[in-house]
Amino acid sequence: MTDRAASTPAEALRLLVEGNARFASDKRRTGRIDPQRRTELEGSQAPFATVLGCSDSRVPFEHVFDAGIGDVFAIRNAGQIVDDVVLGSIEFAVVALGTPLVVVLRHTRCGAVAAARSGEPVPAPHLQALVDAIAPSVERVRATDADIPQEAIGAAHLEATLRAVLERSGAVSDAIAEGRLAVVGATYDLATGEVAIDTVVGDA
Repeated sequence: MTDRAASTPAEALRLLVEGNARFASDKRRTGRIDPQRRTELEGSQAPFATVLGCSDSRVPFEHVFDAGIGDVFAIRNAGQIVDDVVLGSIEFAVVALGTPLVVVLRHTRCGAVAAARSGEPVPAPHLQALVDAIAPSVERVRATDADIPQEAIGAAHLEATLRAVLERSGAVSDAIAEGRLAVVGATYDLATGEVAIDTVVGDA
């Protein structure tokens, strides 16, 4: 079994926060990516955090959190949409790999959020499905702010994504109740490189 850098939700969150602080201040101490580490991981993996976030090329999780090979179980799609496949991936990380922390990470100036905000049709049906998944967050913000600020939509979508994970996965909810897992909602700022922790569910 490979070494786990953190075994509790609080330890895992601390490692991510500290790693992001190094990244944002350009004082990176890159996690292990050496040949010996690759050899250690050949037979198994024990990532200390699972991160669900956007596929945006400007948000590479391992860099953002100054993590190495085997540290982060990464789940990415445009707009961090939750569906059965994503939930299955999260449950694999929680149940099979025992990750103590799940982070749902949004980022500023998200193109998928901007497309949903515009309300304009997009030229591909599967892309439209992605935009449609964010549309309820647009309507939620519209109900309280007629200007519909993009970052307010992004925050609302983050909340909706987090809620979907908690409500639709019994494996996640059970792990939180047993103190084995925390789920965190966070925002990555493209300009500063900083991750702000918005919501923590569980003991972290």
